[in-house]
Amino acid sequence: MSTHVTLLLIDDKSTNIFALEQLLEKPDRSFLQATDGNEGLRLALNHDVDLIILDVQMPGMDGFEVAHILKSNKRTKDIPIIFASAEKKERQSIIQGFEEGAVDYLPKPLDPELTKAKVAVLLTIQLQKRELIAKNIALQEADARINALNTELKNHLEQLEQANKDLESFSYSVSHDLRAPVRSIIGYATMLAEDLDTNDARIRQALGRVQQNALKMNQMIDDLLAFSKLGRKPLQTTAVDMTQLVEMVLHEIKTQQNHQAKIVLHKLHPTRGDHALLAHVWTNLISNAIKYSGKKESPLVEISSAEVGGEVVYAVKDNGAGFSMDYASRLFGVFQRLHKSSEFEGTGVGLAIVHRIVGRHGGRIWAEAKDGEGATFYFTLGAAQDF
Repeated sequence: MSTHVTLLLIDDKSTNIFALEQLLEKPDRSFLQATDGNEGLRLALNHDVDLIILDVQMPGMDGFEVAHILKSNKRTKDIPIIFASAEKKERQSIIQGFEEGAVDYLPKPLDPELTKAKVAVLLTIQLQKRELIAKNIALQEADARINALNTELKNHLEQLEQANKDLESFSYSVSHDLRAPVRSIIGYATMLAEDLDTNDARIRQALGRVQQNALKMNQMIDDLLAFSKLGRKPLQTTAVDMTQLVEMVLHEIKTQQNHQAKIVLHKLHPTRGDHALLAHVWTNLISNAIKYSGKKESPLVEISSAEVGGEVVYAVKDNGAGFSMDYASRLFGVFQRLHKSSEFEGTGVGLAIVHRIVGRHGGRIWAEAKDGEGATFYFTLGAAQDF
């Protein structure tokens, strides 16, 4: 910020103005001169003045009248004024000067050191005031920009929320309408396969493909319905013993599928959340870990948690197929898959559902992996909590 200041010297004697200017001259100061009140008022109104040194005794309009007019004008009312006077009735003159808005008083003949000191102090105060005003203006402008951005963000969030609702409604309607015809395809294909009396392998293979693809389509529809319902279902938040929850999930997985994976479960940090939805998160992540490590000679899945930077991070690690991190951004998209269906079955909706559940709990989810060397999925559910 500029430290240059302008002083207005008003005195009916040019010699007094010259002497005062010589006394106060500095590189960062400029001076305006007036030898009568009218000229002084004109200069004050037409220039940015930081300090006025005003002689009291002047012919025509005296210093008190000039000060009164200056303090009555919106543009000049805040300019500090120092009165200079050789008035014999000094005490009364000083009092009148302060009544007219002066901030200080210099008796004539002027004491050079006292004059320089008082001017320096008042100019420092004026510079600080100018800086404060500039900062306040900048702050007001910043507040205005922040308010405008907040309003814009709020509008965008409302639009996004409405778009998500519309998308969920559309997904639900489409999925619901598709279920009946797909199930009809499955039913008729099954009936045809059972009733068809033929040994033609090509026909039976074709019917098998119809059934297989229809079943896959039906599963995709069910997954899409589950995904769309998540946006409408309210969270039922309770205290959750994560170790106990994962033990329950592991038991259910074991009863539903045969696998050779070694499961290592470490004691997990407890949390708060929706028990059923968190069970879905663990089921999906652990099932995926088992599935993608299933082709390894010694498949291994490790489940753990740790407190990092004030939040609990849960992890599911496997030594399976892994993936290239170049494609990590696609992991949590609906119907996004990093492996071919012929290699690993699935619809590509499970991780999208997990991502939405974690997000609704105020957390985040990400993965680290190497192609052919396994993957680790991490998720958080907000700040660490004591139980």
